[in-house]
Amino acid sequence: MRTRLAIVVPVQGAEVFEAALAHLGGVEARWIRYEDEAGIGDSVRQALEEVDAVFFAGPMPLDRCRHLLPEGMPVGVARLGPIDLALALLRAREQGLPLVPASVDTFEEQVAEEFARELGLPPRATRVLPYGPDQEVEEIVAFHLEARRRHGTHYAVTGRSRVYSRLMAELDVPVLRSVPVVASIRSAMNEVVLRAVSARHSNLRFATAVYRLLEESSLYEAGVERVNTLRMFFDAPAFAEAWVEARGDQSVLVFAHKGLLEEITRSWTSVPLLEEVRARLGVRMAVGFGVGESARDSVRHAEMAVRRAMEEGGDTGFLMTEDGLVIGPMGQAEEEPLRYAFKTDEAGLRELARRAGLGVTTLSRLVGLEHRLLGAAASAEEIGQALKVTAPSGRRIMRLLRESGLAAPVGMAQPNKRGRPKTLYRLDIVGKLDTP
Repeated sequence: MRTRLAIVVPVQGAEVFEAALAHLGGVEARWIRYEDEAGIGDSVRQALEEVDAVFFAGPMPLDRCRHLLPEGMPVGVARLGPIDLALALLRAREQGLPLVPASVDTFEEQVAEEFARELGLPPRATRVLPYGPDQEVEEIVAFHLEARRRHGTHYAVTGRSRVYSRLMAELDVPVLRSVPVVASIRSAMNEVVLRAVSARHSNLRFATAVYRLLEESSLYEAGVERVNTLRMFFDAPAFAEAWVEARGDQSVLVFAHKGLLEEITRSWTSVPLLEEVRARLGVRMAVGFGVGESARDSVRHAEMAVRRAMEEGGDTGFLMTEDGLVIGPMGQAEEEPLRYAFKTDEAGLRELARRAGLGVTTLSRLVGLEHRLLGAAASAEEIGQALKVTAPSGRRIMRLLRESGLAAPVGMAQPNKRGRPKTLYRLDIVGKLDTP
C-alpha cells in the first residue's frame, strides 16, 4: 500500500521538493502549492481527510496549520541548516559580492557565527534574525531594510517566499532565496513516510474493549440491561466498523483494529459511552481495553484490564498494551461532573450533535460547561481542559462548534506578554435546544 503524503510547498522553489520526491518509492503525493503561507489552511484541512502524513516546506507553514493537524498525524518539516547557508554564501561569492556584511533571516544566529569563524570573518558581521512563529512579513522586511541602512549590507538571504518577493521590490541589493537542499528534504520526507507506515501497521493490530456491568441484578433485570446496553453500542456511530456482541457475564465485547479504538478513546484518555450508559440506564460499568499481536491476545489483555477497572470500583477504564503495560485510569468522574439533565426527549440533542459532528455525551458535557460559565467567555484551550481532552481535540471541538453556530468569538486575551493572543468564545448551545 502506497503512503499518501500531503506536501505543502511554496510555488517558488517547489521544483526542489519535486526532485527530492522523485527517488522516494511507495509514496502517493498530494501537492499543495501556495503563494502566501496565510492562505493554506483550507487546502490543508481538506487534504487531511485523504492522506496518511503531511510534509511542510518549512516551520512557517507548519505553524500556520498546526491547529488543524489531528493528534497522532505523522508530520515532517524541511528546516534550513548549515549546508543551506553555505550554499547561499557560495552564490553570493559567485556573484562577486563581499561576504560581509549581509542580512539573514530564518537561520539560527549560532549557525551564522560558526560559518563566520570558519571563514575568518568577523562573527557579528552578518546580521541574523532567527525564525520565530509569531514573525510577520513586515517585521522581517523591516529587519533587512534596517540592516541595509545601518550596516551597509551587500545582500540579503531569506527563507520566506513572501519576504523574498517584497525584498526584490524594495531592497537595492541582491536578494538570495534559501531553500533546503534535495538531500536534506529527501531525508526528512523519508522519515515522516516511515513513521506513517509504522503507525499504519500499529493501528492494524488487534484491539478489544470489554464493557462489564457492575450492578447485581435479578435475572430479568440483567437481561434487560444487557439488551439495552447492546442496543446503545449498535447505535453508536463510533462502533460502526467494530464487531459488537453480548456475553454471558453481563458484559459487551467490542472487537476492532487498534486505530479505531485509539481514535474514539482520544488516544486512550477517555472511555466512550461510559457516561451515557450511566445516565440512560442507571448502571455502572468497568471497561478494559486490550491490544495484542493476535485476536486472542487482545481479548486476554482486555479481560485483565477490565478486572483492574473493577478493582477501582468501576466508572473507569484501563488499557493493557501488547507488551503488558497497564495504562489508566481513564474517564474518571470529575469533582464537578459536566452533566446536564434535559427535560425534553433526546431527539433534539442527538440531532444537534449530529449536525455539529460531535458525540451526544460531548455535547451534553458542553451544555453543562455552558451553565457553569454563566455567560463568560473561554478559550479553546480552556474548554478542552474542562472537558479533559488534549489541546488538538479541544481546538477541533471548538472549530466544529463555531462552524455549526454553537459558539462565537467574542474577543481576544493574551495571558503571557510573549505569547500569541488567544481567541475567546462564548458557548450558545442551550439556546439551540428546546429546554424550559
